[in-house]
Amino acid sequence: MAESLTPLIQTLHDSVMLLAPGGWTAVELKFARTTNGLKLTELETRGEGATAPGPRPELHIDPRAEAQRLSEGVTELMEHLGGRWSPGSILVKRTPELADWTLLKDDRSQAWFTRLSKDQLDALLMTDALFAMIRGAEKAFHDLQLALEARLRRTTGFAFDAAAGVLTLDQAEGPPLRAPVQVIGQYFPDAFTWAWGWAFEQQNPQTVERVRRVCAPDVAQPGMSALWRPQFHCDEGFAWAIAGAIVVGVGARGVFRAELPDGGDVVFFALMADPA
Repeated sequence: MAESLTPLIQTLHDSVMLLAPGGWTAVELKFARTTNGLKLTELETRGEGATAPGPRPELHIDPRAEAQRLSEGVTELMEHLGGRWSPGSILVKRTPELADWTLLKDDRSQAWFTRLSKDQLDALLMTDALFAMIRGAEKAFHDLQLALEARLRRTTGFAFDAAAGVLTLDQAEGPPLRAPVQVIGQYFPDAFTWAWGWAFEQQNPQTVERVRRVCAPDVAQPGMSALWRPQFHCDEGFAWAIAGAIVVGVGARGVFRAELPDGGDVVFFALMADPA
């Protein structure tokens, strides 16, 4: 595979991981031409996930938007290949060790082929290992967050003392509430980008040390690049799903989503104790 196409194929594979049911071993993607490029019209799954989908966590990602992103990526791939492929369909087969991408012509003959190695699969954003981690923490996070939001429903503002690692929450009635926190990360909606707090907090490292311990960026565990990439593009809902797993991992009481007043950026704080 031309090296320049590797990141594109990995991005496409992330989309397939989101759209296909768990346990899939083969997926065939079919497209139609439109005035705006290719449009995904069918996703046919083979393997365990075709009849008994594995449990998938709630990632808060709109499948229609993800199908559109996949279509746009495949349109870009078609343009890179020039006239070598005219859809046609794409057959993706995977094992734990590799994933084969075969672009098929209308007569089912091969137009183009490439392979993602295990190292390249382990570096993906969307992996079975990450899904398992998020799903394993879902119920605990849901229960924690429900209890926390019941307490904070009358919050009107906030202030963060980074030196002390304390969040102060103004209330519509009564005195402010205070709680020690860890900075999970920040979401930038204009750029559709999530940035981990541990990657950028240098002046007050104590405010991210527990999150850093769970994400383990120095270890770079295979299949968990969503935890050790300093930042990446995603929907905010996906960032929320990851933040929930981190909350459970650090033993926090829940997430406080703080909208900054200067442009709509959002900081996710893990409250390490009940606000008091």
